Amino acid sequence: DEALAYFDQYRSERQRRAGDIEFDEIYGILEDTSLGSPEEWKNRFQQTSAYRQYIEQALHNGGQQPSDLSSRAKSSNEFRRRVSSLRQFRILSARNLKILTRDRFSLILMLATAPLVSLLGLVLASVLGRNPYGFNGGYVPHALTTLFLLVVYGMMVGGLAQMREIVKEQDVYKRERLVNLKIVPYVMSKVWVAGLLSLYTAAAYIIVQNLAFEMPGGSTEFILMYITLVLASFSGMMLGLFASALAPTPNAAPLIVIVPILFQLVLSGALIPLPEYITAPASTRWGFQALVGIAGIGSSVSADACWLLPEEQRNLLTAEDKEANCSCLGTNMLHEESCNFPGLGDFYTPAIDQPPPEEPPPLGERPAEPVLPPQPEEPPDDADQVAKAEYAAAVQAWLEEVQQIQEQSKAEFDAYEAEVQVFQAQMVEYQQARLEWEGARLAAVNLAEGLVGSVKKDFGWTFVDKGDTVAFGRMIATTWAAQLIISGIFFVLILLLQKRKDVT
Repeated sequence: DEALAYFDQYRSERQRRAGDIEFDEIYGILEDTSLGSPEEWKNRFQQTSAYRQYIEQALHNGGQQPSDLSSRAKSSNEFRRRVSSLRQFRILSARNLKILTRDRFSLILMLATAPLVSLLGLVLASVLGRNPYGFNGGYVPHALTTLFLLVVYGMMVGGLAQMREIVKEQDVYKRERLVNLKIVPYVMSKVWVAGLLSLYTAAAYIIVQNLAFEMPGGSTEFILMYITLVLASFSGMMLGLFASALAPTPNAAPLIVIVPILFQLVLSGALIPLPEYITAPASTRWGFQALVGIAGIGSSVSADACWLLPEEQRNLLTAEDKEANCSCLGTNMLHEESCNFPGLGDFYTPAIDQPPPEEPPPLGERPAEPVLPPQPEEPPDDADQVAKAEYAAAVQAWLEEVQQIQEQSKAEFDAYEAEVQVFQAQMVEYQQARLEWEGARLAAVNLAEGLVGSVKKDFGWTFVDKGDTVAFGRMIATTWAAQLIISGIFFVLILLLQKRKDVT
């Protein structure tokens, strides 16, 4: 504090109005030859109360001679070399926090960025709806986009927040490195602050996300998503520190950090489906995969063995096969309890649960042809009048019987023809109803299967069955470990870049 106050008097009025003096500005003041030569700085210091208190008075009280001062200087140098890494880490961390809190505007801006950026979720929710994950009213592309944006927020804000942390102190670093500064404590003093900020920014993202959208799951999913976002934000901040260590000047840092951020976005596999070996180096890929798996968007699809079949075999399944053996194919996929996939409920039609139209009862047999009684035999020519009269009466009775039979047969045929016409009309009506019933079911199922099939083709690598605790736990462990490994790689690269500055 005394050093800052002492050198602050050599700053211009404009510099004072811009903000409080920072520790690294001292070196800039000392390098400015217009403010004095080394000899002048020495003479000025010897006229200060600090010199009298910390040098003259201390030497006087200690009664030390020049030879004692020489031996003390040697022991002091040995002490500096023996300063532990842990102590350096504590000192550097305290200095970082003090610099951070002294620049109140930058601190407020840094803390406000995450909540302000996450408010974009409220804007999206007002346009897209609050439940893109829902079985009814949901929409898979919107659900995937909102999850990917969370990873983007963490990556971009983290990278931009840390892109000047090292390069702005490169002059200070080089001078302190010449004395006794160790690389690992220096870098770790930056890393742990980045980790602390990651905890804060991830909390802002996930809280606002849950306020904006009806997120699936409960407290467990909330915690898992929060940890995933912490890792994504931390990876972005490590990327920013890497760019800061690589940048030759503070002005070059933004241009350097934006390139790997763009690579992270494009190679995530969320914008354009890419092979796994291409997306593996991108931490955004692992963060996106973890969020989709935790949200359970493809959980029901992964749990259905029918979707594991090759497409050619899956296309050979009949509607009866799907209904009997597949939980997320055919008509079963239009029931939320069977296949909980965003938006499938919008394809539901009442025909899915309605029985097929009832077929009309079969038509009766056609009436048999009438059987006429035998005609009476005509009497011989020499028959008497009585026989002839009896014959005439028999013929008359026969004619009446034949007429009655023909009339009855005609009535039966007429009634049958009427039944035929009614049956034909019923069959036409039945066939029309059957076609409408089958068409409605087929259209709903085709739309649902087409949606799931297209999403699975592009994003099936993010699907995991949450009911399978082993597979779900393996996915979480893999994605988190991948993000930590990528952050670790950035850490090693930062150490190498800092070590390289020893010879440049």
